[in-house]
Amino acid sequence: MSEVDGFHSINQQSVELTRGGEDADSRRSKIVMRCLALLCVGLAVVDWVLLAEVLQKLQKPDPTTGESYNKPLIICFSIRCCYTIAFIPYSLWRFTPIGGQGRYDTEPFSEKYLFTRGCILNVMGFVSGYTWYMSLPLTSVSANTAIYMCACAAVFLISIPVLREKITVIKVLSLIVCCVGIVLVSLFSEHKDPHKRPDVNGTTFTDNFVDHDSDKKNQGTALGYILVLISMFLYAGYEVFYGKLLQTDQDKHPAITSFKFVGYLGVTTPVIFGICLPIWHLAGWETLALPPPHLYGMFFLSIFLDAIFNIFLLLAIALSNPTLASVGQSMALPGSMVADYIIHHFLMPFPALIGAGCVTLGFCGFVYEEMKHQPAEHVARDEGEDRQALLSASSSDERDLPSFTTADDSRKGVVA
Repeated sequence: MSEVDGFHSINQQSVELTRGGEDADSRRSKIVMRCLALLCVGLAVVDWVLLAEVLQKLQKPDPTTGESYNKPLIICFSIRCCYTIAFIPYSLWRFTPIGGQGRYDTEPFSEKYLFTRGCILNVMGFVSGYTWYMSLPLTSVSANTAIYMCACAAVFLISIPVLREKITVIKVLSLIVCCVGIVLVSLFSEHKDPHKRPDVNGTTFTDNFVDHDSDKKNQGTALGYILVLISMFLYAGYEVFYGKLLQTDQDKHPAITSFKFVGYLGVTTPVIFGICLPIWHLAGWETLALPPPHLYGMFFLSIFLDAIFNIFLLLAIALSNPTLASVGQSMALPGSMVADYIIHHFLMPFPALIGAGCVTLGFCGFVYEEMKHQPAEHVARDEGEDRQALLSASSSDERDLPSFTTADDSRKGVVA
């Protein structure tokens, strides 16, 4: 073997060893981020179950007047303004010793980028929330729940062209099983024997998602189902493009960047939609009014819980991907059933339990597949970096090789 070949071989081995160490660190980092994302999903699910209980009490008709607080624009506006609380953890990390040396790192996005993208994304999120609230009195609640919870399938489909989501058999099967489970829970969550239902304000945690008493009075209209479909697809696009706008290899602290971006979503809400409140009021579409004084606590608590839910959800997207976070949302149905059993001592019918099992199985299958595979773009980038590193090392070594020549060899132009 010539000396040049020997150097090339050594350099190739060193590059492979370096790449192997970097790959191991990269895999560990991805696993940690996925685990943090799952923790955020779990906290979001717990938050959602509590939020459903609070909203049910807030919108419950008054026993004397029969009126309920139904103000979708005010609720959506208040919730999205509350997103500004995400600036609190960002500021603590950025401007106090809590952030350590990482707080001095250059941020990947400018203020202008976050503000303008926040305006665009906020339109999708706000309209999605508003159309969903509008659809509630115009649809069967069980069908509304089934459609909206199946947003994970729409997120997956949109992610394929936008985020290059990898299509695998396990992912597709997991989504199908999850959606089947959602439909089963939505259709069969009503207990056949009313005497076995708990007497806790007449409802259970699962009733807050699927209210069959309302279904008996309201089978829904075509407009209602059009609104909930629009809301579902807008929300799916909102999640996917949130992940797309924060997608960069230059971000060393994606969770902190996510907090900052969510804060900008709160800041841009009054900028874009502040004018809507007086217009809606003057047009008679929705009068500006707070709930009765005895419901102030429930009103502000629901706004806070909804904002926290979305912060956890968007944080999970930043740490993993939109599909994993969206599939995780469906775990709110099994979570509400567990809460029913523990707190209300109420067990759902067998088909609903099968549905909850399907949702859980689908979620676990998707998590397994996410932990198992690297995203395709990372693999392609690593392979390209390997080739570039080898080429750079080879050219560098040829320049730095010592030249062992004799007078005779130099005349012949031969390197020993």
